Order: sequence, then structure tokens, then C-alpha cells
Amino acid sequence: MTLLDTFTSTVELSTYTEVREALFNPNLSRTFDTRSYEDGNIRDGIVSIQHGAVHRARRRVENTQFRPDKMRLYERTLFPAVMAELLDVLMVGDEVDLYRIGEVLASVLASRRAGLDIRERDLDELAVIVEFVDIFSQGAAILDAKDPEAVRARVYAAYERFERDYVRPAWVRRQELLDEHGRGAIGDDDLTHDILTALLQHRADGSLELGDEQRVVREVATYLQGGTHTSGQVLVNAVDLLFAALPEQPGILDRVAADLLFAQRVVHETLRLRPTTPKIRRRTVADTMIGGQPIPKDSLVVLDVVRANEDPVLFGAAPTTFNPDRTVDRDVPRWGLSFGAGAHVCPGRSVGAGFPVPEGTFVEEDHLYGLVAPMIREIVWRGVEPIPNRPQERDTRTERFTRWAHYWVRVGTPRTAAATSR
Repeated sequence: MTLLDTFTSTVELSTYTEVREALFNPNLSRTFDTRSYEDGNIRDGIVSIQHGAVHRARRRVENTQFRPDKMRLYERTLFPAVMAELLDVLMVGDEVDLYRIGEVLASVLASRRAGLDIRERDLDELAVIVEFVDIFSQGAAILDAKDPEAVRARVYAAYERFERDYVRPAWVRRQELLDEHGRGAIGDDDLTHDILTALLQHRADGSLELGDEQRVVREVATYLQGGTHTSGQVLVNAVDLLFAALPEQPGILDRVAADLLFAQRVVHETLRLRPTTPKIRRRTVADTMIGGQPIPKDSLVVLDVVRANEDPVLFGAAPTTFNPDRTVDRDVPRWGLSFGAGAHVCPGRSVGAGFPVPEGTFVEEDHLYGLVAPMIREIVWRGVEPIPNRPQERDTRTERFTRWAHYWVRVGTPRTAAATSR
């Protein structure tokens, strides 16, 4: 049983070049806790902390669920109708909690992609899913938790309920479909296309290390959490930055409501300034070198993504200023390193942020905007406004400053001037 919490050295890297180099370094691992799930490692075996061959094998299978054709199906067909119907119900009254709205919206398609059979327009059921996401998100950020033992206990209890009420029923249904498919009774189009189905199809492949059924449960939970929590937090951070920009740019909300490409730029700039993981931690599994600096095995390497994303050479003379119109070299992601890089780059980056913003004003027909940009545009179009002197609530259970617990906004008059562009 091993939980590595004593290191040979601690190294912090903060320049864009160094952080990027570290993210591509194969000698840096995300695994700090090598204990089994039963011995106390709540993240045992999930893809995001795997390293080397197992990680590559798992990503090869799971990346199939993030291909552009599937992203376009979600973005253009599945999501718009559900989003509009839910917002008609959620955005009522004078004041609403934007963070709750964002998580509810994101949970619908995150559930479908993970492989859960939920009632997508049932707010009570979605509230249960969001509760799971909240608990799993604390587990994903346990290295930054103020009370890790309390987090661990909550996650264990949540996994048990999650498996019983959601994963097992979905597992049985998908296995029956796979069995029929194997007998030639149904075709490929009759299968569900999601992470759970992909895992069941390849579970016999030893290179994926999915023999432990609990690992399948945790893998499904990982994709549910990642697809929901990040989108909800980015939505709130984007609106918070837009509100702060109003004194200098009074028409910025109208631009968001009228222009989906500009809304996507807002998402990218938000991700750059407020990465959902402000500091990435890695462990060296062998002696290595980064930026010409020797780093011994079992060192803690802290990657300061916030400072890396504020490099004035790459992001201009005012890199800490919120400016969705900033000019960035085409080889530099507008979101900086907020999705990571290298082997562990976020598989869902096209879900949250879409494709890179094209040069100039021409947008190809197959361009992907991601799911957060349409959420922001629709919510801004519906007339959200800041509430003067209303304090907002950050998530104080973690050291990550980019996380919110509640974010209250006023629902004003729809921005009708932009209605024709929706």
C-alpha cells in the first residue's frame, strides 16, 4: 500500500514553454496513490491517472466517442432542443443560480456520452446526477481538498449508489444489445454509442486492465464528472468575466447573444484565464530533465497553468486582461494549456471548446463551436444581468480558485435585437 506524499524534491514550473514540455514528458505521471480501491485509492484504475501502455490502450478505445461526427450530432441535433426546453423551466423568477443551471444542462449529454439511461427532461433525476457529479468532482480534485478523508468517504458511498442505481441497469441493457449484435440479430446502428458500451466491447482486452468491474464503474463516473463539472464551471467563469467587462465594453453581452463565434472566443479566453485545474501536479517516475533542469525520480512537479497562460510573448502585452478579440498566433491554442497537452490532453476538449477559432471571419460549415458556447449565447440572449452588491459563493472545499458553489444572476429582458441570429 503506497500513497506518495514525501518527495525527493519539489519543482514548480510556470513558463509556457516549460509547462508544455513537462506535459509531453513521459517520465511525469499523474499517479500519486498506488493503493488499490479497497485500500483507500478512490481513483484506482481510472484513465486519467493511468500511465504508459494502459493509458494508451484505454484512450484508443474511449477516444472513439469524441470523433467530430459524434460531436456534431450532439452540438447540432441532440443538445439544442433539450437546452431550450430545460432553460424554459430553469430560468424563471427574478434570480437564478447560474452554476446549477450550467451543471444541469451539461449533465444531460454527459450522461448520454458516459452511457447512462436517464430521463433527460426530469429535473429531479438531473438533480441526482448533478449531486453525483459534485461528489466525484471533489474526488477528482482530492490533491487540493481541505479534508481529503471526508472526501474519500463521500466518494465511496456515492460510487455504491451510482453503480446500483445507474451503471448496473445501463450495463445489463448494453450487454444484451452487444450479445444480439454478436449473434447478427441487430446492426451497428442499434447499439448505443457511449463510453460504457465501448468499455464492454473491449473488456476482454487485457491491455485495458478492465477485469475489475469497479474500474468500469469508476471510468463511467469519470466521464460523467468531467463532461458536466467542467462545462458548468466554465459557463459561470465566462459570465463572471463578461459582467466584469461591462463598464469598459457595455455592448459585450449583445455581441455574445448575436454571434456564436464570438461566444466561442469568450469560452477560449475564459479557459485561458481561469483553467479548471490552475495547478497541475505530476510525479517523476524516473530521473528526467525539463527546461535544462535535472529533476530526480519521485519528485513533485507543480505546473502553474495560470502563469503559463499569461505569457506576454504568446498572448500579448496585456495577458491578464479578458479580451476575447485578442490576436494569437495560429499555432498557439487560444485556451493556452488549460486542456493540458501530450498523452493526457483532455479527451473532451472539443466538447467544451469546439475546434480552434478560424482565421478571419469565414467559418466553414463543419466548424464545431463546442457545447459551452451555445449555452452561454442562449443564456445571455435570455437577458441575464449581474445583481449589484450580491456576493457570489466560491467552492471553499478546494484550493482551486476557479470553482464556484453558487452564482446568482438576475433574469431580465431577452435581448430581442439578437433574436434573429439564434
